[in-house]
Amino acid sequence: MLAEDFEEQVRQQGGLTITLGSDDEDHMTSLSDVNLFVNLWDQVKNIRNLKHHPYEFYQKMGYVITGVVPNANGIGKPDIIMSKRVIN
Repeated sequence: MLAEDFEEQVRQQGGLTITLGSDDEDHMTSLSDVNLFVNLWDQVKNIRNLKHHPYEFYQKMGYVITGVVPNANGIGKPDIIMSKRVIN
């Protein structure tokens, strides 16, 4: 409910898209500890949730992976960038 309220507030303020980063500091997905500079989009397409990473929660809310920042939180610890369009 908190996320839905936030989305509504963004919509009311004229926002079009929400973008968030969901870090993988604890090696919770198959994107950690790999070279993301090789075949990035294949790795994103085949992402696996190894330890209950929240990216799947965001996907259920309509967010999609729109990017990855390799080594954002240290070597092998990427940020998974997710976005959702909030206008109709």
